[in-house]
Amino acid sequence: MSLFDDPNYSWRDTFLVLFDDEHRPTIELAISAIQKIGKFEVQNTSESDSRHIEAVTIISSVDLVGLEILYVAGDEVIEETEALVIELAEDAMLLGNEDSLTQLSTANARFDILHFEKITANSNEPSDDNELMDPGSLLAVTAALADLVSGVAVDPSSASFV
Repeated sequence: MSLFDDPNYSWRDTFLVLFDDEHRPTIELAISAIQKIGKFEVQNTSESDSRHIEAVTIISSVDLVGLEILYVAGDEVIEETEALVIELAEDAMLLGNEDSLTQLSTANARFDILHFEKITANSNEPSDDNELMDPGSLLAVTAALADLVSGVAVDPSSASFV
């Protein structure tokens, strides 16, 4: 079941990790990399016939966060990556991220990391969209997966590298 379908969670943000499909990990490697950074409860997993990650849902009771990690590859990723390269190019050059931009331009696969906030009994609704929420789990999981696949992490909503 997707966290989108769970009334106890509200979607907040999505980060991307873009990489070469040759580095796609098995589900076991992905979960191991995630477990090294914190105590996450793995709720759902999906893998290919070759045991490579398709999707995983993890929950952190520490910061009341749920993350859905989805593997995407193919023409859709290549087309969207081309648009991202154009969008990120100017800032990448100004901030010295040319290597990340070059790496991004060759990506043909990605992880979509969807960040959900748990709605607690104290708040019948999710935090105000303008209110800052602790992104610790999202940032840590994004970094761990980017390291695992030798990929580049991007926040598409702010058009920036993570």
